[in-house]
Amino acid sequence: MPRDFLRRVLTGPRDSLQYRVATALALFVAIVVSAVLAALFTINDHLKTELLNGIVSHEMSELIEDYPTEGDGAIPHSANLIGYVVGPNQHDQLPEALRGLGPDVSGVTLDVGDRTYRVGTHAIGNKQAYLAYDITAIEDRETLFKAVAITAALLVLALAIPLGSAIARISLKPINALADHVGRLHPDERTTQLAEQFEHYEVGVIARAFDRFMGRLDEFVERERSFTADASHELRTPLAVIQGAVEVLQQDTRLSGSGPITRIDRAAGQMAELIEALLFLARDEQHEADGAAPICRADEVVREVVDAYRPIMAGKQVELGVLDPVEVDAPRIALVIAFGNLLRNALRHGGDEIRVTLADQRLTVADNGHGMNSEQMQRVFDRGFRCGPGAGLGLGLYLVKRVADRYGWRIRLASRPEEGTQIEMRLA
Repeated sequence: MPRDFLRRVLTGPRDSLQYRVATALALFVAIVVSAVLAALFTINDHLKTELLNGIVSHEMSELIEDYPTEGDGAIPHSANLIGYVVGPNQHDQLPEALRGLGPDVSGVTLDVGDRTYRVGTHAIGNKQAYLAYDITAIEDRETLFKAVAITAALLVLALAIPLGSAIARISLKPINALADHVGRLHPDERTTQLAEQFEHYEVGVIARAFDRFMGRLDEFVERERSFTADASHELRTPLAVIQGAVEVLQQDTRLSGSGPITRIDRAAGQMAELIEALLFLARDEQHEADGAAPICRADEVVREVVDAYRPIMAGKQVELGVLDPVEVDAPRIALVIAFGNLLRNALRHGGDEIRVTLADQRLTVADNGHGMNSEQMQRVFDRGFRCGPGAGLGLGLYLVKRVADRYGWRIRLASRPEEGTQIEMRLA
């Protein structure tokens, strides 16, 4: 169980706030424990050195004071302390480890076999005194102390990761709860006030700010809905009047072939299609009225759009290739907008031959026109981008891209100057 918990902590999402807080806490504990351990060892070494040097110095002072009167009897020989006093030519009487020491050594640690000594030297007249204090037991206790301290530090560091994760989870619980509430918010739930649920937490400030933002967003959405509804009525009504008037004028045999009336009729139709496309993109209609996902037959829509555009083909040859029966999870208007703008763009900027195919869920519109260079291909789906003769408002392919992005249709563009353009839209 602990191993699984540690694995979850270490393999959690690296960009999560909980992971970063837990890591910061664990790193802080590691730095503090390391600093305390280093300070503890440094203080221990300093105190041990001062203590042992004091003991050796005290014993040396007594030896220097007693040796002139007591002679060799003043030299200590106990289980922990051994002394030597030798003349200038008697250094061979010393243990080999002491022979290399100079005069007036205040304290140095020497290892002799399995024993450790703290050694000091001092001159007594023309002789040299040596004192060796056995500190083997002290060194063993110090080693045990350091081992226990290091083990405790490693244990603290091992606990720092799960404890840090637990502390981070508890500390960030209000933030996670706020994020969960925000994630479950629905655009229609405009009365939800997050600040009331988090007023006793620090994140209450964020909740209140989010409530203010949601209030402003609701106002914006309401204005957009009102505009969409008003535009749908106020723009369609005069267009319907214009189209109705044109139909009446076209019934007059004297005006049926009039160029201006034909242009008015064509412009009114294009404007009606553009308004319908913009209103459709402004609405968020992913389902039908009964809640079911909309479905349409792409091959039927392609035939209908081609037939509707025949009056404006102006002698251009539009060839319908393979049209497989394909059902698309999207409303009919979405495909009408996308394919209609692709076909209109080909009729306006392509050559005199246009080929439309629908195979393997790929809708392809190809022409033999002037084509595009690499710079134009990079900007062709940008809003307002226009090029070539007869350029319109620069919205056709932009609307195609908007519809494709909404329904996850992938667009592939291929074009070369003077060789034509091919746009493929995968309806998947």
